[in-house]
Amino acid sequence: MLQSIFIINVTATAIMTGVIWTIQIVHYPFFHRVDKQDFSDHMDDHRKRISFIVMPVMLAELITAIWLVFAESEFTGEFIAGAVLLALIWISTALIQVPSHSRLSDGYSRTEVERLVTYNWIRTILWTMRLAVLLAI
Repeated sequence: MLQSIFIINVTATAIMTGVIWTIQIVHYPFFHRVDKQDFSDHMDDHRKRISFIVMPVMLAELITAIWLVFAESEFTGEFIAGAVLLALIWISTALIQVPSHSRLSDGYSRTEVERLVTYNWIRTILWTMRLAVLLAI
């Protein structure tokens, strides 16, 4: 059972690591190219569509990460380290990315898009580190 939970956790983390790198390198920088007249609509569509992809994966990652922390295993330290990284990802999402997306829903702001791109490196690095920890196991 523990092995199945671990595989789900690694898979979810790998998916999110790929998604976050794609968003960081491709998607967020393209916000500058969206027609400014349609920017609010674009942001609303972006939030709905990306949530459809990432929320189930993020929830699966969170639930399995918590499960692994409380499971008896020789890798408890690694699972705790991974859970701490995941907590930091969720905090960054809640305190930085979600408010930034909300501000951008009101309309395009070059400064806000740049802020989003810059601060999203936090999640990009944390998810990459988290995947590295899990793959080391």
